[in-house]
Amino acid sequence: MNQHISNEPNRKAFLILQPFLLQEVREFFDRMQQILRIRVQPVKLIMRVLILASAILFAIVSCSKDDDSESNYASIVIKGSISGTDLKNTGLKSTNSLSLSDAKKVLVFNSTGYKLFNIEGNSFTANATSGTATALAFLDAENRYIGCLCSGGLNVLPLVSLKDGDNTVIDLSTLTLDGTSVIPANNPIGNSIILNEEEIAWYKELGVYYESLSKNIDADNDGVPDLLTKRDFNISTLFIITNGSWGLNNSPPQVNNTTDFFINYTLRIAGGKSLIPSNSTIVVAGPEASPHNDIKQMSYTTGPDCFIAFFLREAPPPPGCPFGMALLPFGKGKYTVTLDAKNYTLNYSNISAEYFLILAEPTIHTNDANEIISVSIEYKNMEHALVTAENYVYQTQVSLEGNQRLCSMGALWENPEAKTNTDLYNFTLPDPVPLSDLKMITVSYVDLIGNSYNINYFQ
Repeated sequence: MNQHISNEPNRKAFLILQPFLLQEVREFFDRMQQILRIRVQPVKLIMRVLILASAILFAIVSCSKDDDSESNYASIVIKGSISGTDLKNTGLKSTNSLSLSDAKKVLVFNSTGYKLFNIEGNSFTANATSGTATALAFLDAENRYIGCLCSGGLNVLPLVSLKDGDNTVIDLSTLTLDGTSVIPANNPIGNSIILNEEEIAWYKELGVYYESLSKNIDADNDGVPDLLTKRDFNISTLFIITNGSWGLNNSPPQVNNTTDFFINYTLRIAGGKSLIPSNSTIVVAGPEASPHNDIKQMSYTTGPDCFIAFFLREAPPPPGCPFGMALLPFGKGKYTVTLDAKNYTLNYSNISAEYFLILAEPTIHTNDANEIISVSIEYKNMEHALVTAENYVYQTQVSLEGNQRLCSMGALWENPEAKTNTDLYNFTLPDPVPLSDLKMITVSYVDLIGNSYNINYFQ
């Protein structure tokens, strides 16, 4: 269960996000012991409840949406033209054997929102938000799926490290269809999008992750992208880690030995407004090739336009485990998600934490009354060297826990167009909190591909 995490070099990566915020924490504390039905030593029980609470502190206020509002972020122009011929078919079939010449619309999306652009004649001009990973799906007049852009071996465009900054125009030139892959004559990777060989190789290592995301565009298998009918799913991993004790004023944090990390895993599934089930029971089965027999639903909640649920695979903790339980990883592959007696197919890629895990180490700052007034964060790699958080982290949230929630600062999974939480390093409490009330600090962050990390610190 313990997993050694080696540090990767700093890399400017890209962003796949899903909105995600806080709700119903106190009720969770009240019922967690009954839900888990476990007897452990008091200290372990407190740690167990606090850690599991931190894993489910997030509830939904908004989810993927059609972005009709003006973006506060720079918009990158993407253009291309449709070829009248297709390449030799690779064996994959687009819906109803459609060809690219049937394409009438381009769906530009990441997991926070989407836009539709018409193809006029044989050409299109689209816009996408700078700093995101953007996928392009080609649809016919009835919104039936034809294929997704695949450029330089990547099925998304990482809109980072752009040649002309936010003024970059990505000209794909002529596009042709190979199976369900739409291939541009002008590969922007290495041209408009400046990545070195190491970065390109690294993104290709993550290719299976983005391939899974692109396959989830039509989870109900009706031939129409789910985003268009608010029936879209998002599936990701929450990694839970205990990393020692917090720092206090001039005393630095005392962190665990990074060569022997224990990581707990939970699966997060969010669904669009039209998928909100009539009850809170969601069944997850898989992966198809080697199904787990121990998947349990951990939590469920709804927001105005989506639902979110967590799932776990619980096992007895191994010797030396700092948690009161072990939560096993989920295997990669195809899962069946059942809502209201209807089955949906979701592809999950269990990307290792090693790509984006860094140590977000908190230091508490107090006033003369021994009250907490702020928390500062330093980000370090597995060798304890300082790193640039922006190369790994999209947003950070700091939560102070006592017998109940004391304070939460920052936000996670905000839509890029409405992002309010931009500080990764310094968090000021709205009101001072007595230091004696504090039992645990959780530093949570969402990485640049949409997975999340809860790093817990105790006194």
